[in-house]
Amino acid sequence: MFGQQIAPTDYDLRFRCFGFPVRVHPVFWLTAAIVIWNVDDRLDLKLVGVLAVFISILIHELGHAFAIRHYGGRSEIVLQFFGGYATCNVNPSRMGNIIIAAAGPAAGFLLWGVLTLLVQQFPLRVMSAHEYLLTLLSVLLWANWSWSLLNLIPVWPLDGGRIAYLVIGRFRAFDSWELALKLSIAVCAGMVAWCTFGYAQRGDGDSFLMIMFAVLGFQNFQTLQASTRGRW
Repeated sequence: MFGQQIAPTDYDLRFRCFGFPVRVHPVFWLTAAIVIWNVDDRLDLKLVGVLAVFISILIHELGHAFAIRHYGGRSEIVLQFFGGYATCNVNPSRMGNIIIAAAGPAAGFLLWGVLTLLVQQFPLRVMSAHEYLLTLLSVLLWANWSWSLLNLIPVWPLDGGRIAYLVIGRFRAFDSWELALKLSIAVCAGMVAWCTFGYAQRGDGDSFLMIMFAVLGFQNFQTLQASTRGRW
């Protein structure tokens, strides 16, 4: 996911998962609640939705962490703001870095696939399950499908942006960073325009996506200006 690395606090939740140290910053819970606030009017179901967000992002970062471990590195998972990151202390080949970047969305798609198969195999049991389980399942399916797709969009620093930078570097090593940033800015502009069009035509544009890509586009523009000293 995206976001700058954030310093530890005394209020972080800490535990280990499959041998990886995990740190959850307090602000993660607030932003998770913002993401699923429209799930239901009931507070208890909102809390279940927050749990589903926590599981989804943890699974995503575990995908990165396991890939890093495969290449001989060690990783710490940090959940923060609207996502998280897995630290990496190894630098494999270009393809290895692409695999590490793609492993997060792949883990999300895998969880989505397993849950979808369970729903298809046991529809009656699912429909008769407790409302907490239904809410958990619904948010997990939505989050792991949509967020995995979102992370593959070629915008830095999303996983798709990292993959795009590495692929561009295979053919244009001398200006791959500049081209990757320009691609990110163009895609962000397109996403903002698409969301704005949704509001104008149907009144149902996604305000969260519009704000997110506007912020990411501006950050990429600033980075490009600093990298090229104002030259586009």
